[in-house]
Amino acid sequence: MGGNWFGGNWFGGNWFGGNWSGGSGGGGSPVFAMRADRPLAEITIPRDYYAKFRDSEWDPDLRAIAIMPEFLAQTIGGKQWQAAVALPPPTFPVTAKMIDEVLVLAVAERPEALGEIVEENQNFQLRWLQLLNISATSHPQTFLLMKIMARVGEFAMVQLKLQYPNPAGAAPPPYWYQPRPSQVCPTLYPPVQVPGHPAYPAGHALIGTLTSECLADLLPQYAEALRALAARVGMNRVIAGLHYREDIDAGARAAIVIRRFLIACPFYAATFALAQKEWQ
Repeated sequence: MGGNWFGGNWFGGNWFGGNWSGGSGGGGSPVFAMRADRPLAEITIPRDYYAKFRDSEWDPDLRAIAIMPEFLAQTIGGKQWQAAVALPPPTFPVTAKMIDEVLVLAVAERPEALGEIVEENQNFQLRWLQLLNISATSHPQTFLLMKIMARVGEFAMVQLKLQYPNPAGAAPPPYWYQPRPSQVCPTLYPPVQVPGHPAYPAGHALIGTLTSECLADLLPQYAEALRALAARVGMNRVIAGLHYREDIDAGARAAIVIRRFLIACPFYAATFALAQKEWQ
């Protein structure tokens, strides 16, 4: 998704995988208006006809998309990623126990978790940047590596959500896909907008876990904190009334498998090696 969802602007108010620092993340020239009566363009300056577009000037949002053909071509044990993930179908129909758990969390924990819920609703990978105390400028290759994780994660999330259009035993449409908790119990009153896609599996949990597991390879000293952060972000979505616990578990489970396919990609491996040098 090019610019708004998981592919959106992490500082600019969009979604997961996008522009976390408010600009392209690359180089480029500043933009300003030129006065028509005193055009600077009439001044003669040296021209570099052999100028090249530097690799560092790539928009990391777009550069990260290049991982997709490699990721989709990967096989492990004769299986591609989706067959290897092999998630069970979601529970259908939703049970009273599932809803009761979300209701209890909404009453008992949502007031304390509300600040985190709102902040993590969009651009939640800022949490990881904050944990590592980095930016696109300070650690561009690590930043790009996270973009790659986000791009693969967003794609996998959508594909897995599409995998169960009619849960086992469900009636024909309109009973398509797993409903959000607030569709079953409107008095859950989620404090943020309910996403426009099914509940199962949870995207925050999938991308968060994938990010933490990959960054733990890069920075094992942060492994415990990274995994705790992914679990916290995922659980906050249940407290918010946006997911059932099984959505979070499925997203995290999928991420563990997806990581194996991602790290086998040449583009990922090359970026990972460059990111390692940033931490030496």
